[in-house]
Formats: sequence, structure tokens, C-alpha cells
Amino acid sequence: MCMKKEKLFNILLITFLSLALFGCAGSNDKEFTSVEELRDKRIGIKQGTVYDGISKKTFPDGEYFYFASASDLAAALKGNKIDAFVIDDTILSDVIKENPEIGRLDVHVATFEVAFVFNKNDYGAELCEKMNVMLKELRDSGELDRLYEKWRNYDSNTEMFDISSLKGGNGKITLASQTGCPPFAILLNGQIAGYEVELIAMFCEKYGYALEVDEMYFDGLLSAVQSGKADIAVGGIGKTEERAKSVIFSDTEAIVYGDVGILKKTDVSAGGFINSIKESFRRTFIDEDRWKMFFEGIFATVAITILSIIFGTLLGFVMYTNTRNNKGLALKIVRFSIWLIQGMPVVVLLMVLYYIIFGKVSIDSFWVSIFGFTLTFACSVYNMLSGAIATIDPGQRQAAFTLGYSDKLCFYKILLPQAIGHIMPSYKSEIVSLIKATSVVGYIAVQDLTKIGDLIRSRTYEAFFPLIVVTVLYFVLAGILNAVVKRIDLKIDRRKRTPEQILKGVKTE
Repeated sequence: MCMKKEKLFNILLITFLSLALFGCAGSNDKEFTSVEELRDKRIGIKQGTVYDGISKKTFPDGEYFYFASASDLAAALKGNKIDAFVIDDTILSDVIKENPEIGRLDVHVATFEVAFVFNKNDYGAELCEKMNVMLKELRDSGELDRLYEKWRNYDSNTEMFDISSLKGGNGKITLASQTGCPPFAILLNGQIAGYEVELIAMFCEKYGYALEVDEMYFDGLLSAVQSGKADIAVGGIGKTEERAKSVIFSDTEAIVYGDVGILKKTDVSAGGFINSIKESFRRTFIDEDRWKMFFEGIFATVAITILSIIFGTLLGFVMYTNTRNNKGLALKIVRFSIWLIQGMPVVVLLMVLYYIIFGKVSIDSFWVSIFGFTLTFACSVYNMLSGAIATIDPGQRQAAFTLGYSDKLCFYKILLPQAIGHIMPSYKSEIVSLIKATSVVGYIAVQDLTKIGDLIRSRTYEAFFPLIVVTVLYFVLAGILNAVVKRIDLKIDRRKRTPEQILKGVKTE
């Protein structure tokens, strides 16, 4: 049996590596040279950006595909999933620096102004007014241009502002940001930095605020500000009339051009593929000690999973025990809640909790995610208990009552021990499902394992190793949790008791 498993593993490994080689090595014998050639081709768009409308005007007959980040756009282009994409000239320069096989058309397809975003309320207006004063001072002194050039030409040795040094005598500013938007917001040496991030840090230093940075996807930035979860949003956000209806924009702090990224004509050999794998490994793990970031992601994922399992199990058990004999309003409320929670995709539930229910409450997104997964896991536990108890012969309850057992004692001594044996296989499956479901918490600014992989991809524009490592780590974590639950199952399974355990406390002589 072990030999068969080993052979199967080897076959899967060889197949996987072959597919990886096939997918990464190859050639591109066509290079687009004009916008007209791309008029009806496959165009990649970074979702939530101004390039949605710009791309559809520039390539009116194109087929459009939406991606969450510049790293996803680069990976899709290299994988021949799209023919081109439109993005900031500064971001495209960063993409090209990390991916020499990607080039650009020699034309700008758009020009727009970039600004800071504030909530459309009195506090947001006050912060915006202060920001405009600082921007004018920096512009008049030439410091604004110096900062912009500094971050346009950044490298791993670029000096960063120490955010932890901000004391916050006048309160705290919460900043919503997405890395992967050079030079505005990037991941550098494991920390969020960049032109706009440094300007916000300078703003906090000038006016006496502490600074907390929430990393999230670009399409969540404006929502975070509108809901009050963040005070300011950055990430190369362009001013538009439509956006100005919902938020306040500061004065312009940069001018950005929209450029078209295309794939150059290339011929990649197998030897070149091996070298690219080595380079990808170095950039993913070695440079800037990025391997340490994976441990941060593992901790967040494991903490959310374990706490959600514990709280969800307790909540589900309490829900069931308090409604198992109840046919009234309490049971209807519980069943309606379960129907509502299980009817929503998990990511939607988390976003509703984060941006709406807890929108005006100062609660960390980490605890919001635990609350959300506690609810979903509790619903599963409730359904498992209901199903397992229903399979037990009703005659056992009647027999227990005849012997003088109370309803409560009958449940805990006779029904529940049998039900646990029935639900354990499903319980273990739910744990595996839960740990995989936690991969969406990045949508509410939690830096879990998946989000860390995204952050590293946003810095390196490499998909291979970050995605493979995240996949392997999820397999390992799921296996460990399953083993722990299986161990607990062996301890509590009455069918696996030894004679000594069965007769414990019984006099046999």
C-alpha cells in the first residue's frame, strides 16, 4: 500500500513539474506594435480602476478580462491569457523591470490626476484641508517632486519613513492601501512604503497622528473610506467625477499616464526556464527575507481557523441544546439565521460584517473574520448535531425516561455520545473546508497566508513559487488539524475503549 502511494506521489510530482515546464517555457512569435492591432483583442483590466472605461474606449471591439492586481495582469499576459493590458506607466515600468519579456506600446492612452481620498464627512473634510496645506508647502519647496523621483527610482536600499515613530498625540489615522502600485504604495523589505505612504507618514508627523495601515485589494479602498473603516485611501487613485460623488479628493499630488503592456517576441529555451525558476525562487524567498512573511501568514490563518473552530463549535452546540425541544420563536430565529448565513458566499458575509454591520465600530479585521467564520462553522455544527440526533432510535429516549432519566440527562448520557460518533467524519471535513475558506479574508485587510502570497507576487510579479508554496502550506495545515481532530476522536470514541476503561470505577470482585 505504501509503495502504491509513493508511486502515485512520484507520478503526480512528475506530471506537475512537466505541466509547469510546459506552461512556463515557450515562445511568442507575435508582438503587437499599435493600438489599432489590439482593437479587437483580449484586454486585461485591473478591477476597480479608471482603466475599465479607458480600455473600452481604446479597444472598443475587445474582449475584457478583470484582475485584482498588476501581478495578476503580468502573469495572465505571460501565460497568453490576454494580449495586452492598460495600467499606470509607473506600475508598468516596475512590471517590465521584473519581467524583461514584457514591453509597452510607444503611446499613452490616458492621462489623469492622482490624489488622496477622504471620507465625505466633516472629519474627512478637515483632514483633506490639512493635507492640501501640506501638499502646497511641499510643492512650493520642491520637496514633492524630490519625493516622487525618489520612489520612481526606488530599490531595496531606499530609505523608508519609520511609521512606528509616530506618537499620535492627536489620535490615529487609519490608512487603506494596496501595495503593487509603484511608486505610490509598494512592499519593501516586508513593510508598506512608497511615495503616497511616506506623504501620509509626513502628514501624521506634522499634525500629531499615529498611523495604522490596512493592506487590501484596490477595489476595496473606496469602500473602506466610505464606510469609515479607513480615514484615508492611497494607491495611485485617479480623480474622476463619478468617484467625487462619494468621497473627497485632495489636491493633485501626481500626474499619471495610462500605458499598454504587451508581450515581446521571445523564444524561451528549457535552459532559460531552469534559470528563470532559480531567479523566481531567489526573488520569492531570499530577497528582502520574504520567507519570513510566510510565517506571519501561517500564524494568521491558523489563529483564525482554530479560534473559529472553538467558538463555532461552542456556539453551534449552544444553539442546538437551547432549541432542540423548542418549536417556537427561538427555533424559527435560529433556522432563519442558518438559512441566511449559509445562503451567502463567505466573502460576501465577511464584507457585509466588515463594511456594514461593523462599519462604524473600531474593531480589527482579524476579529471580524473570526466572528464571520464562527457563524458559518456554528451553522454547520448545528446541522450536524440535528442530523446525528435524528438518526438515533426514538425508543432509546423512551427507555431512558422509563428508567428515570431526565430529558437533560438522557441527552448528555445517551444521545450525545452516540451522535458524536456520527458527526466526527463530517466535522473533520468541515475543518478542512474552513481552513480553505479563510483564504478570502484578504478582502477585509487580514494578512493571512493567501494575502501574503499576493503581497509577494505584487512585489516580484512572480506567480510560480508564491502560489505553489501557499498551496503546499494549506495542505500541510489541513493535514495537521485533521490529525489533531482524529487524535481527539480516538480519545472520545466509546467504541475504541479498552476493557480497563470500560470497567473503570466498577468493582469486578
